Amino acid sequence: MIEKILKFADEYEMLPASATIIVCVSGGADSMCLLKALMQISDERDLKLAVAHFNHNLRGAESDADETFVRKFCLSNDIAYHCGAGDVRLYAKQNGLSIEVAARDLRYAFFYELAKTIDAEQIATAHTADDNAETIIINLTRGAGGSGLSGIPPVRGKVIRPMLKMTRDEVIQFLAEHAVAFVEDSTNLTDVYTRNKIRHLVIPILREINPRFNEALMTTAKLMRADEEVLLQRADEFITKDKHAHKMCNIKSDIEDKQSGILKNVGTGRSVNCAELLKLPFAVSSRVIRRLYGGNLAFRHVQACLALCQNKNPSAKLSLKAMTVYRAYDRIVFEPASCSGAQGFTPIFPTDGCSALISEAGLKISGATVTYNEESANINKTFTSFLFKTIDIYGKITVRPRREGDKIRLTGQDGTKTLKKLFIERRIPAGKRASIPVIADDKGVLAVYGLGMGDRAVPMSGDTALQIDFEKL
Repeated sequence: MIEKILKFADEYEMLPASATIIVCVSGGADSMCLLKALMQISDERDLKLAVAHFNHNLRGAESDADETFVRKFCLSNDIAYHCGAGDVRLYAKQNGLSIEVAARDLRYAFFYELAKTIDAEQIATAHTADDNAETIIINLTRGAGGSGLSGIPPVRGKVIRPMLKMTRDEVIQFLAEHAVAFVEDSTNLTDVYTRNKIRHLVIPILREINPRFNEALMTTAKLMRADEEVLLQRADEFITKDKHAHKMCNIKSDIEDKQSGILKNVGTGRSVNCAELLKLPFAVSSRVIRRLYGGNLAFRHVQACLALCQNKNPSAKLSLKAMTVYRAYDRIVFEPASCSGAQGFTPIFPTDGCSALISEAGLKISGATVTYNEESANINKTFTSFLFKTIDIYGKITVRPRREGDKIRLTGQDGTKTLKKLFIERRIPAGKRASIPVIADDKGVLAVYGLGMGDRAVPMSGDTALQIDFEKL
């Protein structure tokens, strides 16, 4: 069995010499098998092992007994031991998750944090071929594509699964041969959970049909992963080639629409061209959508995103979990809910020597009283710095969000326009308009950040002026 594990591990470069590896141990048969196997391999590979146990606090005294069992084993074998714990039921309730998903989230969060703390290269889990088969069948019953039918990946980031080709029967035989004790989770014996139903009721029937069912499913998963890699590569290439794809939380880049270049990392806060996306085969466009979302996404949600691309409303939007997806004219934008749908910001009253932040816009604002001269003549052309003739300011000057009915007559242009019409002409996404700073006094709008200066309160040479500068954070 050790040879089988090493062959599989070396195929995916899981166990490099002298690596520090966190071994995730529940105390059950699979994890104790993994720990014992890696203890033997560590002598050959000079591995440094550290055991991580997470107490889910779901089974009362039984959970505590598992923790004690793992701790004592590590103590007697001189292995570094680390324990974490969490209130899984509370976490599940607060986040609308099943107990199984909540337990996994908390458990892996602990593993990753521990890896940072002790500078571990890998996190080894004891998933077996049986676990992989159960996962694929569960995904199939829920309706899955290539990713779901690829099963449990041998390697995902820091996480490695050296036992993924081992069957549960092989695990039990190995433990018996090496006289390794283990604990039995009582919940594994019931059919309350979906995975247990698959394990106890479905897989035995499939093994009657094909005794080598696990092996056949491993082959299917490997083929599906190969297909998935190619399709994801095409999706990433599409995103990379979209030269205007950019993070949309930045108002200045939204207004100027000049930020271009290659996306080094796909993920949330991105946009792509709707028409170009719709030209792709669904197998690719659906993966582009999931890449932009930054995680797994149900088929119906993928369809809703693609339908949004066809929507004739240039400001249409929909809400997904922790994400807002909206049309910004010819683009579809994926943005964290915390970034999107800005409701404006608290007004600021700039004065000489003031400094303040507009966090919603990612800007710092400062004010200073100056004497206007020839060197200042071009400052307003940047639309990030403005000069206003002090004597022509009515009441207090304010930097605030747009208000209904706001209008401005831009310097050098004929006619007065509402800011709404101006924003539409400049193709500024509706979700961003409330965060664009408007400079106004008691009489009306004087200027709009990034767009232009009005024809009122314009200083002449020698005039005392209030200079307002915006700096991108």
